[in-house]
Amino acid sequence: EPVTQNTQRFVRCFWALDRSLAYARHFPSINWNSSYSEYYNDMIPWYEENFGKDFNDLRRRVMGLLHEESKLMEIVKLIGSDILPDDQKLVIETAKVFRQGFLQQNAFHKSDTYMTPRNQMAMLRIILHLYDEAHELVSKNIPLRQLTETGIFAVLGKMKFDLGEGDPPEKFMTLVDEAVASVRKSNE
Repeated sequence: EPVTQNTQRFVRCFWALDRSLAYARHFPSINWNSSYSEYYNDMIPWYEENFGKDFNDLRRRVMGLLHEESKLMEIVKLIGSDILPDDQKLVIETAKVFRQGFLQQNAFHKSDTYMTPRNQMAMLRIILHLYDEAHELVSKNIPLRQLTETGIFAVLGKMKFDLGEGDPPEKFMTLVDEAVASVRKSNE
């Protein structure tokens, strides 16, 4: 559309509203793959000071997973998810946790209206820890299904509500470690 194109020439930030996200009741309905900010590099020192030195790496990894998921979802629409190998199913499962458990907000829920930066960073670390541990299991030919059956992906998808109520982030890191350990033990 001409107005958007003209605005993009002068503005260094663009939030792409996505109709499909709005129809799916995913709010805010901002497409993370199409949106951008050219101010990000200017803000890196502030992010590292206020969120931690690993913020840029965490953000890069999450954005990579979300981008990879969007490509995989095109394949899933054509042939279904059953045909995908477990490492690609893991990307889809992890990105789903990020989308629903981290990016999607419910302004009517007390805990989801505002989340402290400390808890947001803890959520990123916990979800990526699950991804890393699950990726290790999958690389050893342990079926992803065994880990999903523990319910850990669903627990992390609802983690923001429990963190907002005061549960410590360490509780969820422990839950991830326990789920992974139980799968490892059952495959020894």
